Amino acid sequence: MTDRVCENCAFPDEELVLVRRVYLTPEAWDRPASAQVVEEAELWCVSCRSQYPHEAVDDDD
Repeated sequence: MTDRVCENCAFPDEELVLVRRVYLTPEAWDRPASAQVVEEAELWCVSCRSQYPHEAVDDDD
């Protein structure tokens, strides 16, 4: 059994990747579309990375 879990869905996984969550706001009649990147990095599984907006964290960060 693994000790590591996805910080988004809590699924146990050994192959987690460090990402930053991205919140998307769709365009509306009174505002343009926008994206907000959260500064804090999280470990995510492949399922969450395939379904939710995010940015990969570079090794240099």
